Amino acid sequence: MDTALHRPPTTARGLLAWLAPRSLAGWFGVCWGLFLAAALVAGVALVSLYRDGTSERLRRAEAAVARGCDAITERYRFAVAGSVRIAWDSPETGRTLTIATSLALRDLPGVEGGLWRGGIGPLAYAYPTYEGAEPKTDLPPAELPRIRAAAEAAIEGRLPVLRRYDTNSQSLLVRACPLPGPEPGLAGWVMERVTLFGGPAYLRAAVALGALTLVLCGSAAWLGWLLWGWSRRLRRIEAALAAAGAAELPRLDPTGQRDLDRVVRAVNGAAARVAEAHRLAAAAERMAGLGRVAAGVAHEVRNPIAAMRLKADNALATRDPGRMARALEAVLGQVSRLDGLARDLLEAARGGAPLRREPTGPAALLRDRIAFYREQAATAAVALDQAGDDPDPVALDRGRLERALDNLILNALQATPPGGRITVAALLRDEGLVLSVADTGSGVPEALRPRMFEPFASGRPEGTGLGLAQVREAAEAHGGRVRALHRPDGTTVEIIIPRGDDGAWPAS
Repeated sequence: MDTALHRPPTTARGLLAWLAPRSLAGWFGVCWGLFLAAALVAGVALVSLYRDGTSERLRRAEAAVARGCDAITERYRFAVAGSVRIAWDSPETGRTLTIATSLALRDLPGVEGGLWRGGIGPLAYAYPTYEGAEPKTDLPPAELPRIRAAAEAAIEGRLPVLRRYDTNSQSLLVRACPLPGPEPGLAGWVMERVTLFGGPAYLRAAVALGALTLVLCGSAAWLGWLLWGWSRRLRRIEAALAAAGAAELPRLDPTGQRDLDRVVRAVNGAAARVAEAHRLAAAAERMAGLGRVAAGVAHEVRNPIAAMRLKADNALATRDPGRMARALEAVLGQVSRLDGLARDLLEAARGGAPLRREPTGPAALLRDRIAFYREQAATAAVALDQAGDDPDPVALDRGRLERALDNLILNALQATPPGGRITVAALLRDEGLVLSVADTGSGVPEALRPRMFEPFASGRPEGTGLGLAQVREAAEAHGGRVRALHRPDGTTVEIIIPRGDDGAWPAS
């Protein structure tokens, strides 16, 4: 095997040609693969953008809670400036601290916060940017443990503390910072929620990814449908071409697909040209055959004429009545021979004539021919029998097949020695109806077998070589063929008539 066909080329152009798909399905697969790759890249880009956006929102939230914590510290310092001791139980103190917290957070959307006293709990709470119908004044109980942990840690460590709590849908940022002033153990705290899933950015990314998925699935389905349609039409064309004979091209029906129909029109045009070429070739072959026939006729006619001339001249020279009678009998024999030769030539010339089909019982046809040759077979001491099946009537040209069977039976009688047997049969096989004539004669000479069905191919000096050619003509006229089986004890010649759509097999 030539490995150069499988070795990658060295040039870029050759490499592209080597990597290119070898089939239409391959091209569809490459196109869809490229589209899938593009969709995956776009999807990864969308996810990356969403993640980058989420990271940016978290960074902004961290900055916001840091500013909020600083703002609460400044407002608290201003609110308690000049105070030596704070009355924590006074309602006025709570309102002052709440107002200070609200003022500190009013420019930070989504940020809520308050003040925490170590070991006691919340002193004030505000959420000035709350988007509800009424102001939010109650501290969220679900986040209270987290707020306490951050505030206590800031009071104990005297440093700002940032805590982040992540869930499936959001991140919670809690920042606490110790507060300076006349009272120790105080901390300001702020809190902001960052939505990870379910927010506007998430919904936009989800919609984009969903659209990509739908387009990808739709393109896959569409390309698959196109590929299936192409494959189905190609299989139909392939089946039509495969069913055609070796010497002809079928006429293809349009597929409805523009590109394939151009191929169909080209094939139909080629089929028409091939059919015309076959017709011209057949005509030329027939003319050549007629030339061979003319040469054979000249040879076949010359000998009987010469024999008749010789017999007549001898009879006239001797004036012997007995010899003249024998000469006339010999002349009549030669005339019969010439008449048979003319009949064979006419049958050969009629090979291209249209069939004249009629419902014919194959077994009855064989019985008629056996009855016609029964006496001649008995004279030659040859048994002539019938075997095989009894098929239903078939649409056949009875006259042609009778003459073909006559030739086969006569050849068998001439080839079979006394005491031999000839069996004529009609058989039903997968390949169609088979009419066979089998003898127990000496067989066909080896040199003659390849051309035994050609005109003027004869193994007997007195033969014209037209009988088996007529058999082949009859078989081919019915759309079939003729076959010779050479056995050790004789020869079997079969006329095979296949099934067809024109009623040739079987007829109903």
